[in-house]
Amino acid sequence: MDLYKEKKALYKFALREQWEYVGEVCKDARQFVLPINNGGDTALHLAVHSGKEEPLKTFLAQVMEMEYTEHWKSYVENTPLHEAASVGNLGAVKLLVELRKEDLLEVNIWGETPLYRAARYGKLDIVQYILNDCEDFYARSSLNWTAKGTPIIHAAIQSENFEMVMMLVDFDKSLLEMKDPNKQTALQDRCVGLHNTAPRWNH
Repeated sequence: MDLYKEKKALYKFALREQWEYVGEVCKDARQFVLPINNGGDTALHLAVHSGKEEPLKTFLAQVMEMEYTEHWKSYVENTPLHEAASVGNLGAVKLLVELRKEDLLEVNIWGETPLYRAARYGKLDIVQYILNDCEDFYARSSLNWTAKGTPIIHAAIQSENFEMVMMLVDFDKSLLEMKDPNKQTALQDRCVGLHNTAPRWNH
């Protein structure tokens, strides 16, 4: 099977979550870390969408003996940890942090760390794990607090997971003082949003 056909087959199997076939196609461990779609995602990026540790755990074990970092980021510069945080796969997040905890402070083209991305998508378990179980050097880094000028607390409120919002505030109350590019705090921004969506009554 030529490289193009391999990539096409891998992507098809990954989309269908037929992970056993992905493993069969990837006879060479190098194939796990080559881009297989137009977004530059590898089998590792897509494996986190299983919602469990597997098949990522098995795939990672096969690439540990080689130089695997060349395509570690997708074309939008998401690491597998970004992807796992986005979909709320806590098992995969823990595996990836154990492997490369420095990825906690990697940013994508939008300036998002994995913590920021988890907050944006309302993934409470991931936010809780990073804030409570990861070293302060990573959890409290200023890289986590803004992406393209938008504070993490603003992104968290947009997710409407208010338990997670309160967790962030309890972790660092100064987040409530941060302002977005419109010079509004999260509470001001929320009030404007509620005002704009309020029903209008005709008199």
